[in-house]
Amino acid sequence: MVDASALGADSLRFERVYSASIEDVWALWTTKEGLAEWFAPEGMRFEVSTLEPWVGGAFDHVMTAVGAEQVAYFANLKRPTTAWVSGRFIELVRHQRLRIRFDIDFVPGVDSYPYDILVELHAEAGRVRMILTADRHPDPEMTRGATIGLTSQLQRFELAVAARTTREQRP
Repeated sequence: MVDASALGADSLRFERVYSASIEDVWALWTTKEGLAEWFAPEGMRFEVSTLEPWVGGAFDHVMTAVGAEQVAYFANLKRPTTAWVSGRFIELVRHQRLRIRFDIDFVPGVDSYPYDILVELHAEAGRVRMILTADRHPDPEMTRGATIGLTSQLQRFELAVAARTTREQRP
């Protein structure tokens, strides 16, 4: 759910609580295997080319629209269906906080700009509260798309957390 107080502000804010270990939630953000489980929104394919989870380390990946609805969305906007995205970890506190700055340089006719995602994790009695704050894009349509994409990603994140928890509970 998008925090209503964030609407009209300079960022988008999502908050979720998971019945999971802090280690599992952290691994979903900081390992190729973890990111592969959830980072692509519905109808998109995600491939990590470089993942260096330390301050200054790279998070470079490719996102490609593969679902008919997503392909049509990008075609309607006259934008490519594949984006090569470069990012850097600019803050990293193990099991607590990470900030990734992406260079948005793949939108035709738009100058490159930074786009930050901040993830804060709070371990609370066998559960993890995760707060994700993301910049708004200069273009309202990009912000709308980012909101839809982040919502989809967080739904997939929840499934990935549940799958990891189930695997750990098996005898």
